[in-house]
Parts: sequence; structure tokens; C-alpha cells
Amino acid sequence: MLKLKHLLVALSIVAALLGAAALAQDAPQPLGLTSFELCPKFDPPVTVTVFGDAGHNMGPYDFWKADFEAMGITVEQVTAPFENVYDVLKTEFVAQTGAFDVVTFYPSYIGDFASNGYLLPLDEFMAREPAAVWDPMMDDVLAPFRELYNKFSGQTYALTVDGDVLVLQYRKDLFENADEQAAFKAKYGYDLRPPETWQEWLDVGAFFTRKAGETLAGEVLAEDFYGSSEFGKRGFSVHWFLNRAASAGVIYFDEDMNPGINTPEAVAALQNMIDSLKNAPPDVLNSGYDELRDIFIQGRAAMVVQWTDVPKKAADPNQSKIVGKVGVGRIPGTPVGDTVVHRSMMPVGRVVAISADSDVPEAAYCVIKHVAYNRSLEDVSTSLTGLDPYRLSHLNNPSAFAPLMGEENAVAYLEGLKVALADGFPEIFIPGSAQYTDALDLEVNRALAGEISAEQALNNAAARWNEITDTLGRDSQIAVWRQALESYRALGLIK
Repeated sequence: MLKLKHLLVALSIVAALLGAAALAQDAPQPLGLTSFELCPKFDPPVTVTVFGDAGHNMGPYDFWKADFEAMGITVEQVTAPFENVYDVLKTEFVAQTGAFDVVTFYPSYIGDFASNGYLLPLDEFMAREPAAVWDPMMDDVLAPFRELYNKFSGQTYALTVDGDVLVLQYRKDLFENADEQAAFKAKYGYDLRPPETWQEWLDVGAFFTRKAGETLAGEVLAEDFYGSSEFGKRGFSVHWFLNRAASAGVIYFDEDMNPGINTPEAVAALQNMIDSLKNAPPDVLNSGYDELRDIFIQGRAAMVVQWTDVPKKAADPNQSKIVGKVGVGRIPGTPVGDTVVHRSMMPVGRVVAISADSDVPEAAYCVIKHVAYNRSLEDVSTSLTGLDPYRLSHLNNPSAFAPLMGEENAVAYLEGLKVALADGFPEIFIPGSAQYTDALDLEVNRALAGEISAEQALNNAAARWNEITDTLGRDSQIAVWRQALESYRALGLIK
């Protein structure tokens, strides 16, 4: 087991270098806005091995190295690429190697991992005294992240460290330009604005798409400019489709686990995403988080739908060419009757948990409590991570974000997050979530590539979903899905 752990650490070095450029900047300094005490120092010292996706989101384990050392803890990091987290963890859990003490994963996997006994319940640690050492202040965590991300069957198995939700991000300077406003009004017959509907997303995207040599806001373009872009890469493109589908009333399953993702409304939503590609870069099907972030903050797109860490990076002059020019708004919606319904997917996120096989569970808890509460405000307010606010104390402390983006922009940014979170739509939080999501993503990606129609793609996905449900056990899946629906409704995430 020890050799395997050392091998995994060695294999992670190359992946860890992906985040080295960001971490070369100064780490965030303690803000002094959170009250806590460190765990008593372990004697002899202990090593806690932390697994997570490679890159900037592992930064906190470097930022707070002195804090961990003060607790007698050395943190060793093991990483894998973003899209391989589930497979690496599932393999390790099944093999019971004990290679990881702390595991970072996407919260939609909690039903799978907790139900199979892979994770250690945290409730006993959380209830210890003194509270300043052990209590992670769960009432401060926004309800969807607390109830869906952290719990399974009434027990707490994880702590949130990243509160993902997607938001509209757009170039304020372009939308406010008088010449562009006049030209848009003349062409489309309504005022230029951040798109309210998905049809307006297509209109605005087409309007701002320009070739090199054309003029944009009074300046001649040196390279092609795009009205919008999408997360088109295989693995997570499904969520950009689901933003559209959920706003049209699409829900994953009915009460009896019959798939709801191939309705006419869902087909129209996928077709809208397909149509949007003509306003995006030609290599959009290879665009993941990094590419979608960079096309925007490098000043080559008018608007994107992205995670809420991107405006922080857009405010950092070390990374961005559009500092001070970014607006954060509500994701476009779908007209339903006399109203426009907006839904924002809450994809990925991150939680930290303790492997049931860890031989240092108390030290592992001290590590996860430190990043999930003690230093969390510092971690979500820096441009050095991709971690997003998930606590009331994060949303109510614009002063923590002001050094990066200025007081006025910090207030506007956090207000935009509150709107997006109010529109939040959850992922699938039952066993099999990874398989259901991957099957849908595969078919969405095939439709985006033009291999098959939107209708055929979603019919294929629905058929595969039924196969997955039957393999896992339809009766048991119905039972856990109905519990999930109750949670979604209690949290106001679906009607």
C-alpha cells in the first residue's frame, strides 16, 4: 500500500505542473474575517494524502502549508486530469488500497460513493468540542450545497469546497457602445442587451461575430471575433444543453424513472445549442473550461456561459485583457406562457471527504475542515483558484473580493451569483449519476459534431438511460430518485 501511494504521488507531479504558473503568484493572505482554531498538534506528525483534479483548485493545500504544519500535518497531493476523477477514485475504492486519505470529487458522485461504503461519515467529528476546532459551520453553507452536496441518507459524508453554478458573462463595453446599440436595433428591431432568452442568445451572438478587418466598437479587428462560445468538449458539454432544457421544463426522469430528456422541448433546446456553434470559434468542439475561459478573458468573444470563477480571472491583469469590462448576469431562459423561465445548471462543484480506508481519519478531518471553512473565504476570493462561493459569509463579504476587482465590481459580482443560485438546477444525485451523465453527454456531443440529429441523439440517450436503470435495479433506482425529487423540491430547485 505504501509503495502504491508513493507511485501515485510520483505520477501526479506532471499533472500538478499544470497549475504551477498560477501558484507562482503570491498566495492569498489571511483575511481575519473567519473565527476558528486549529486542531491540536499531532505528535508524532502525520502525513495526509489528498486526491483531487490537477491544477489551480489544489492551490489551498499549498497556500496554507504553514497552518497544516502547525497542526503537525504534512499534506501530500495526488492529482488526475479533470475528466478522470471518477474513474481514478472508483478504481481505488474498489481495490481498497488505502492510497488516499482525503478525496476531492464532484458532488453528483456522492450517492455512488456513500451508498457503497467508500466514505467515512463526518457527523461524529463535526459534533466534537470545542466547536471552534471541529464545527465546520454548516448553517453558513447555502442549502443546496449543504443538503445535496454533503449528505446521503441523512448522514454527512463530505464538506463543500466549491459552489459551482453557471452564469452569463458578457462584455459590458460592447453592449454599452452607442454605435453597436444602434446597429443592433436597426437589424433586430429591439434594444441590444444581455440576452433574456435563448433566441436572443442566437441573435446577439450572430450580431457580434465579426471577421478580422471588420470594425467592432470603433476599432478594426486584427483577428476574428466571436459573438458567443460554448463548452463543446466531450465530458461536460451536456450541462450547456441542460441550461436550455431545464428552462423549458425538462426534468431528468418522471416519478417512475422514465427518462424526460427526449421531449420536444429538450430537442428544441439541443437544436438551439447546435445553432449557436456558428457564432463560436471553429474549434469549439474542443473547448473545455480552459479554452472557454481564455476565449473570453483574452478578448475574443462577446459573451459566454461559464462558471463563476471566470470573472475573478477576468479581473486579474496578469491573466486578462478585459479587466473592468465584464458584466455578470442571468443565464438566458425560455418563454413559458407569459414569463421567461431561467435555469442555471450547478455542474461539477467540489467536495472533500475522508476515505473509509484512511488510517489517519482525525488528521484528514482537520485538513478538510480547514479548507472547507477556516480558510474558505480566502480560497474563493482569489483569482489563483477556480473555487466559487458557497457560503452566506462568502456572498456577504464583498470586501474580500474588492482587492481583486474593486468594491463596486465585487458587489455586482456577488449579486450576480445570488441571482444565478436562485435559478439553480441540480445535477443527478443518485447512484449511477456518472453513467447517466456520461451517456447523455456522449449523445449531445455527437449532435454538436453533426453526426446525428438532436432528436436522434436524445432518443439514444433515453434508451441508454433505461438500460442503466435496469442494470442498477429499477425498483431501487425509483426509490432513491423519488427521495432526490423530494429534496430538489424542498430546496426549491424544481417545481
